[in-house]
Amino acid sequence: MGDVMDDILKIFFEECDELLPELESGLGELSEEESSKETINAIFRAVHSIKGGAASFGLDRLVRFAHVYESALDCLRSGTVEPDPAIIKTFYLAMDVLSDLVAEARNTGDPVEDSRIEENVHKLEAIIGQGGEGQPASGVGETPVPEDFTPVTVDLGGFDFDEPVEEAPARTLTVRFRPHSELYSRGDDARNLLMGLRELLPEDALGSLQVTCDMQDLPPLAELSADEACLGWTVQLPEGAGGTTEDDIHAVFDWVGDVCGLEIIREEAAGAASSDEAEAAGDGAEELPFIAEPEAAVALAEEGAVPAPEAEMAASSRPAAPARSGRKRGEQNASIRVDIERIGMLMDMVGEMVIGQASLESALTRENALHDQELLKRLAVIKTLTRDIQEAVMAIRAQPVRHVFQRMQRVVREASALAGKDVALVLEGEETEVDRTLIENLTDPLTHMLRNAVDHGIENPEARQVAGKPAQGTIRLSARHRSGRILIEILDDGGGINTQRVLQTAIKRGIVPPGASLGENEINELIFAPGFSTAEKVSDLSGRGVGMDVVKQAIQNLGGRVTIKSMPGKGTLFTLSLPLTLAVLDGMLIECRGSIMVVPVSSVVELVTVRTDEDVYTIPDGSHVVSVRGRCIPLIYLGDELTLPAEPAGQAGSHHMGRAGEAGQLIVLVVENEAGARAALVVDGVRDQAQVVIKSIEKNYRQIQGVSAATILGDGSVSLILDVSTLIVSATKRVDTRALEAIAERAA
Repeated sequence: MGDVMDDILKIFFEECDELLPELESGLGELSEEESSKETINAIFRAVHSIKGGAASFGLDRLVRFAHVYESALDCLRSGTVEPDPAIIKTFYLAMDVLSDLVAEARNTGDPVEDSRIEENVHKLEAIIGQGGEGQPASGVGETPVPEDFTPVTVDLGGFDFDEPVEEAPARTLTVRFRPHSELYSRGDDARNLLMGLRELLPEDALGSLQVTCDMQDLPPLAELSADEACLGWTVQLPEGAGGTTEDDIHAVFDWVGDVCGLEIIREEAAGAASSDEAEAAGDGAEELPFIAEPEAAVALAEEGAVPAPEAEMAASSRPAAPARSGRKRGEQNASIRVDIERIGMLMDMVGEMVIGQASLESALTRENALHDQELLKRLAVIKTLTRDIQEAVMAIRAQPVRHVFQRMQRVVREASALAGKDVALVLEGEETEVDRTLIENLTDPLTHMLRNAVDHGIENPEARQVAGKPAQGTIRLSARHRSGRILIEILDDGGGINTQRVLQTAIKRGIVPPGASLGENEINELIFAPGFSTAEKVSDLSGRGVGMDVVKQAIQNLGGRVTIKSMPGKGTLFTLSLPLTLAVLDGMLIECRGSIMVVPVSSVVELVTVRTDEDVYTIPDGSHVVSVRGRCIPLIYLGDELTLPAEPAGQAGSHHMGRAGEAGQLIVLVVENEAGARAALVVDGVRDQAQVVIKSIEKNYRQIQGVSAATILGDGSVSLILDVSTLIVSATKRVDTRALEAIAERAA
């Protein structure tokens, strides 16, 4: 039994991982004044679901705080409190506490201090007080009821109970529920269930909603016990178009199923049952029918919330009730939960299948069997299926970056509080999908960069006002796809990078020698040097000389790169370029000095043949450039750059798409990085284009300059995957760009 409960608890925490981002997203819409009634309802439901699930497992600290949070959100939902910036900030801080309490219950976070919980509870109770709540959020009042108390007539909001009820739709669902005592004792109440049922219907269908209160078990006031539940409810809702379904109803009672009796009955038509059946169904029940508007529903629900509920709804002795649906909740779920390790194993097997398919093709080529047209057709089918399976598995592994982006809201809030600044984080492209492995490894680099942007990028409010900027700084975090990669940008509207200060600090710390002459881009790159920091003193945010170098290393480990652009007084832009997946890529197989290497197809611009006497130029620093279509591009002799041994004479490969056939000609592969910089790689030939499986070279060997990973070819040999961006940076740093411009003008 313990293992079963552990599995259920694991599912609860997984659902918390989904509900907390929904809560944060909804609060973000509130702060941007884009909220709707549904947004507020979604926020409320997220907290309510967390509270209900936590109550099922006896997580009392989480339940108590969530109950107060829920009560404050209810004031927002009822319209008694408007979501001004101060209130939204309180909700954000409460969300952080709620998240930490979930982590505490999960044993993945430090215990939450009681003082912090109490501080946030007081702030939430202040909101409840603004909403006109007469009782504290903790629930039941403690004042005893006097025995001589005389009940008074209650005005239920001007409802005329003698008015005929609107004709019910052809098909209705009747929901009967009776809360147990445990429901109230853990901080829930029937009001939330009634409101949840009401929210299932669109506004134009609310007239079809009918609610009756079953007061059959309600004792005289003098005998009323505060520890027992005495009331039940019957709710009739339209089914189908404009109405709801049984699954929707079960979702409302999701977290109270163990402490609330529930019965759902489908009726073909209101009043279709015989008068005898109607009398039997209502026998002994003193019912009060009315159209369920919020005020009326809340009034009756709260009357039942003072005493806490009772055990199971008694088995009905009613004759022949209308037929119930035998369909269980959850049978129509559109998704299932799968352990990520299983998907990882599946991805590994797909990778091996790609290698196996390439191996088969290579073997058939060696046997000269590919002249058989039938065999070629079947091999083409296998290749197509292999690619389709790989793309399908990649789609399963793909997740929107929203999951990591929304966590960054809290990072910015906490960093802003520590720095004493007012900073807003704007998210864009949250639905951009990338491999799950990348998402898991993006949290730490993005955290470092955002904290750095708050501390060093955004100025103090006073300095911003002097510069004519709004007191609130803005950081924009965005994601988008480009050329088979994902670009993540962090743009702040701060003061930009002070290049002189960065250079002086680098000289002071011995990172660069005194008198060094560096360009602006090279100075900006210094902030990634180990031990570099411009902070004058160590703080909770910065000053220890670690952070940005860790960011660069982490991004490089993912096969990505970081670039910086800054404009003094305007802000700084950091761009992270990452592969969409760490598993498979489309590559171009090239030959160089007897070795077969892979260049990512996404980096290739074109393949051209040039003449050394007409198109290749030597510039003063000894480097070479090549003129391609009127544009001068740094020329990289790949064999020399990678220090490959010269190929022995007579051992040139035979299977290729291109090879220098005349003296004085070069085969040049023009490549480009994400920043638009280009270089020309001199190669011996181009063999083919193929899908290759990425294998880490650092784990299996060591890091090699200019190489990002390795792969296994169809013949079983190991081939290196080139890091195009590193090669381009290496070339452009050695080439004087002014000389390039002069050569380009002369060539034109």
